[in-house]
Amino acid sequence: MKANKTFFVRFLEIFPGTLTWATLLGSPFLAYFHPVWISIYIILFDLYWFLKGGNVAIHLMYSYFELKMHNQIDWSLWLEKLKQPDEFINYLSGLLVNQPNKNFGRLYKRQLDNLLSLPKDRNFDWRKLYHIIILTTVKESLEVLESSVSSCASANYDHSKIIFMLAAEERGGEVAQQNARLLYEKYSSKFLKFIVSVHPDGIEGEAKVKGANLTFAAHQAQKFLDELQIPYENVIISAFDSDTTVASNYFAHLAYDFLTAKKPLQSSYQPMPMYHNNIWDTPAVARVIAISSSFWQLVEASRPDRLITFSSHAMSFKTLVDVNFWRTDIIPDDSHIFWQCFLYFNGDYRSKPLYSPVSMDAVLGSSYLGTLVAQYKQKRRWAWGCTEIPMVIPELIKNKKIPFWKKFVWGERLFEGHYFWATASIMIAVLGWLPLVFGGARFGATVLALNLPVLTKAIMSIATFFLIFSMYVNIVLLPPRPKEYSRWKSFSMVWQWIFSPIVSSVFGSFPAIDAQTRMMLGKYMEFYVTPKIRKHAVELSEPAVIRN
Repeated sequence: MKANKTFFVRFLEIFPGTLTWATLLGSPFLAYFHPVWISIYIILFDLYWFLKGGNVAIHLMYSYFELKMHNQIDWSLWLEKLKQPDEFINYLSGLLVNQPNKNFGRLYKRQLDNLLSLPKDRNFDWRKLYHIIILTTVKESLEVLESSVSSCASANYDHSKIIFMLAAEERGGEVAQQNARLLYEKYSSKFLKFIVSVHPDGIEGEAKVKGANLTFAAHQAQKFLDELQIPYENVIISAFDSDTTVASNYFAHLAYDFLTAKKPLQSSYQPMPMYHNNIWDTPAVARVIAISSSFWQLVEASRPDRLITFSSHAMSFKTLVDVNFWRTDIIPDDSHIFWQCFLYFNGDYRSKPLYSPVSMDAVLGSSYLGTLVAQYKQKRRWAWGCTEIPMVIPELIKNKKIPFWKKFVWGERLFEGHYFWATASIMIAVLGWLPLVFGGARFGATVLALNLPVLTKAIMSIATFFLIFSMYVNIVLLPPRPKEYSRWKSFSMVWQWIFSPIVSSVFGSFPAIDAQTRMMLGKYMEFYVTPKIRKHAVELSEPAVIRN
């Protein structure tokens, strides 16, 4: 990010932070000089977020039921039946006719309609496919790494079709090397191939970022594929964080979705991230943040027209090679690989939600304060995705093959997402008070002044329902409580939501403001590796969503 930049790129770096600070500082100014104007804006703003909250709740509910249904399907069975597409169509038709559950009925109908729309000569034999897993690590503990490797080794899939890559960093030192050797000795026989790659430190042109490690490991995997003469278009690659554990249906579900996608090479596959590995060990504030992050990804999954890859994701290996792998000099590798593909295919690319959960660690430090600091730094790193604006917008403008409307829609969403990330929670918390505080007697005697608190309180009170619904979804998605904890711990999973207003500002808006301000001032960040600490061993079990 420190290379010489054009005026336009630098403008795009400055604009998000400027807009955010203009909003935060301009609101009190308008409240003093034009309290009526700002009051009307407040009512419209609150109404917008009330409607948005209802929309989010609907999408969250949709994704929850989709996740629950998808995890009750035997995807291995479906893969086998898919090899004979005509017979599988008859099988789905039979399920549809005899299905009393309307939700399952709609799922079967979607699958059936999709199959009928695919080319007749499509090869649906899943045995042609190979999976590559890249698990990146720096200095994570053997316990964290083994839970991830073990989940892949325990998955319900033909492991002779899985190539596992443990992507270590040279700067991880001897401990990292020792962990890699132990895992290789224990799990190398569980897969077609277990490869340990060690990414050298200090390669010219690279930054100390996850994307550099991923790309180095992917090149090693490419050499192995070339040795076996495996076509790249028959390979699906999953890029995982060191703490990512998969559900037993992950590979079968991914293979099915890949084979039945309308354009499998022009799609990413986004599993549902759940921060459940150590969720019972973390303090309440960190739990609310982790759960909120999971919920937002569930909401986005129900809107595939705007879904962008996040954290652990999968895609075609051929496509990855075509776009020249992950960038090795930027922090947001997970989202930017989507944009690389989007631009390469001239806008004809999408992220397809994969309703199979992958579980990761919630932030947990060595102390309570350490947890809060690590949580803030992680959220700031995520918010550094604002750098996508100066990286992507110029490329969108230059691409003459992408329709203007698509450029505008995706560009506007990119701006809107980061703007509201930085401002929304603060504005919701304090905006309603500004005219009363700064407007003084000039505003206090007006009818609007008397009714403004009533209107905003009514809107926000109704919006509380959406929070209650979120609490319910959280409870049913949680993994079983470890025996080390009493029932009081379960109760804390309910009352923890009182921290939501604080969390949304301190660990939502503030890190985003921090990131945008740094970009605005040219103070570019380095990649922050979130510590992975656990108090108890992770039990590899099916996610709670599959329970009836």
